[in-house]
Amino acid sequence: MPRSAFWWNLSKWTVLSFCKVWHRLRIEDVVRVPATGPVLLVANHASYLDPPLVGISMRRWVGFLAQSGLAGFPPLRWWMRQVGVTLIDRKAPSKDALRLVADALAAGEAVGIFPEGTRSADGSVGPFRSGVEFLVRRTGACVVPVGLDGAHRAFGRGAWFVRPSKIVVRYGEPWSAERVLQPGGIDALRAEVARLANAPLRECRPVPSTTPEGTAAGPASSADSGV
Repeated sequence: MPRSAFWWNLSKWTVLSFCKVWHRLRIEDVVRVPATGPVLLVANHASYLDPPLVGISMRRWVGFLAQSGLAGFPPLRWWMRQVGVTLIDRKAPSKDALRLVADALAAGEAVGIFPEGTRSADGSVGPFRSGVEFLVRRTGACVVPVGLDGAHRAFGRGAWFVRPSKIVVRYGEPWSAERVLQPGGIDALRAEVARLANAPLRECRPVPSTTPEGTAAGPASSADSGV
């Protein structure tokens, strides 16, 4: 996931400054995220704001995937590449997207995913798709649960305007691959993400793993997402 340090930092600090003022953004316990080595950031997803919130709150660069269709505007496509977003074809098999994430983790990078697969309509945390288990089993990367509290109120599904609602990004303790892969580990991880997000769990039939609906990007991007 190549990127330009200049454009990444410029985008990050611009969006961070806006969020500090407009959303009274608070970032909690980001020091829990390992400074080096492969890290899989697993977050809830209820707003287009979620990917940039993860990106700007981290002390290290975070990689994401995004649908190529989201970057039909040439300047946007150029910018997304500069900040390290990997564009994928919506019709590409899900295994291809997962392979890209696995390669980034194998290279020692931090990657953010939203395993619900799409934005929650009511802010609750739905079942996780199978991508988390696949990636952890394949790479052995540590997993850090992330709770995004308030993004749904600020810019939920169907909203036209970004409201000046308070947002808190909370980072949990890192989970080892063994902890995630033990029986019930994925359900426990989802419950921890919901706790950090101060959001209820939504019980429904699990969504089968499919091509990501678009995992969007670093400091400022928009897309439904999931792996």
